[in-house]
Amino acid sequence: MHFNFFVGVLITLVCGVSFGLGQVPYDPTPFDIIGTINGMTLNAGGPLAGGSINVDGQTITVPNNLLATLPSVTVAWGELFKNGVANLPGGISWEANVIGNRVNGQFIAGLVYISQRSTQTVQGFITSIDLLTGHFKINGDATGSGGVDCVINDPVGRYGRAYTANPLWAADTDNPSIHAQNGFPMCIPRDSSDPLCPSKNRPRNSAGAPLSIYTFKDPSTIASSDPDARLMAPLLVGDYVDLSGTLTGSGLLEVYSLNANLQFFTAPGKTPAYLWCEEAIYGIVTNQGGENGETRAVIWTSDPTTPIQWFAVDVDPCTGSVTERNLVLQQPTTVAPTGRAVYRLGKTDASPATRQVGFRLRTGTSLTSNNITAGQYLQPIFSYTFPELTAFGTPVFPNLFDVIPYLSKGSGPYIPGSFGVPPPANEVIVGQLSPWPGASAPATTSCPPRPTSTTAPTSTLTATTSTPATTTSVVPKDTITIISASQSSTRGVITVTASASSNNPNALLSMAVAGSTPISATAMTKIGSTFSLSISVKSKGTSVTITSQFGGSTTIAIK
Repeated sequence: MHFNFFVGVLITLVCGVSFGLGQVPYDPTPFDIIGTINGMTLNAGGPLAGGSINVDGQTITVPNNLLATLPSVTVAWGELFKNGVANLPGGISWEANVIGNRVNGQFIAGLVYISQRSTQTVQGFITSIDLLTGHFKINGDATGSGGVDCVINDPVGRYGRAYTANPLWAADTDNPSIHAQNGFPMCIPRDSSDPLCPSKNRPRNSAGAPLSIYTFKDPSTIASSDPDARLMAPLLVGDYVDLSGTLTGSGLLEVYSLNANLQFFTAPGKTPAYLWCEEAIYGIVTNQGGENGETRAVIWTSDPTTPIQWFAVDVDPCTGSVTERNLVLQQPTTVAPTGRAVYRLGKTDASPATRQVGFRLRTGTSLTSNNITAGQYLQPIFSYTFPELTAFGTPVFPNLFDVIPYLSKGSGPYIPGSFGVPPPANEVIVGQLSPWPGASAPATTSCPPRPTSTTAPTSTLTATTSTPATTTSVVPKDTITIISASQSSTRGVITVTASASSNNPNALLSMAVAGSTPISATAMTKIGSTFSLSISVKSKGTSVTITSQFGGSTTIAIK
């Protein structure tokens, strides 16, 4: 009797008088879980369907329209699966960082980051390089044995020989994620006379040793035998590197980021010049109280004499059109650590938070022979700082995803697909997360109807009446004017944007993109007299063609 009595008292104390087993005193509440992935599921429902992820025993709902962030690319949840099974190679454990809210007992994700080991790094000297395979070893011995066998995971062959085994976990092939300390892009030569990774770009001292500190000349002043800043610099045996990658079951490390301990500068105030982002954190500002987070970043440049503009990348939820919003202009340091720019916005509100931010030198951009856009760097946000409690013991704040537009409103057209895989014929629209990871879903944006007619035009139109038409009118071919056409890239996703108009007010325009993964004619959205469309793909386009149902057609090359 005494035992049962005390057990009853204990249960009352643990579970509380006011709350039954499993009940919580308030809802919703935040969570930020980092741990081992125990399982993943994919729902039916198309390319933007969600599913679930289990991290360290906690099952979390992945909403429809959620795009997961990987080390170098952003993908729809379904792209992480092959034949219904999670595509996490290597045969070892993977980890996830999932941020969301517990809503009515259900854990719902708002942000998902997946990597094999987010804090994994390998440091050491390159001790051997195999030009035939592109493999190189870190910390091997004098006989070539031991050490870590590495290869740059580069499905398009940007930094050396193409490697296509696991393209989801690849290096960033548009922003130089394989670089020297100040952002100068590095490469593994494809052979001993590789013109895109030339030995002349590693000049040597009088003793024949390669220089680890060097300033490239203005390309307009160099001779053909001089080092050329428009080309990458080869990695060499003896270089000290810091790298991260995905470990395969065979022990091969597929590298997606590499920083070489080399200080390569470019000519002051000239192009090309290079950047890389060490850190970018976005502070989420709300009216919940407490302490709002600070927006900050660290960037490195090969031209410390030129200011760097930091900008947020806003995306229209209907069209996907990108607008740059300037945050701050910063002058890099010209003394050690030379070329570093530290951005601290303090209490400045940089809202709304974006999925990506960009950095651009005031001298502008240029496309290098290796198809790297020099002079800018686009970076996804891997860390959002939500408001923190200052009055402890009071209810914690739920993560207010309402103030992050690409989650609450959507981000327009998106075409899922890994490198080398043609995108679906029909576009899909990334909308609001569903189910919503909060108390109630915010209002969505009302987008104008998108034209659906992309069929071949006919040369005549017949009047629409209740009686048979007695006359027909021949409509002349219209003239299409392309107002703008461009493409930008970040973390392996290429966004092609175009706007155009027709001299026929009744025209419906469509856009097609030519390239290694072509996009068929896709209806554009009309606002006023201008049509626009943004399409995201995984390979750069070469040109866009705008057509109408009246036979008008115009093509323009894009870089």
